[in-house]
Amino acid sequence: MIIYLDEPVSDLMDIFGVEFVSYISNYGYDRVLRILGHNMRDFLNGLDNLHEYMRYTYPRMRPPSFYVEKETAEGLTLHYRSRRRGFVHYVVGQITE
Repeated sequence: MIIYLDEPVSDLMDIFGVEFVSYISNYGYDRVLRILGHNMRDFLNGLDNLHEYMRYTYPRMRPPSFYVEKETAEGLTLHYRSRRRGFVHYVVGQITE
């Protein structure tokens, strides 16, 4: 067990996001995620479709929304929207992993 003391909540949420990616990979869900896109832009734009599909199983789910505005050689501009507060650092951890 790892205990993080005196860590900002934003850093902990980032760590949780990174660990979530490891968790789903260990249980085979990485194969499901790979079909969302052949590159990062397509993958991120496909996340809304994945969340919409999950609403059949979790009808009360309040999914976030992702939209890639532009992509350059230096990176991309991602718009992330959620009605749930405090998850932006969690998402950053997931994406950077």
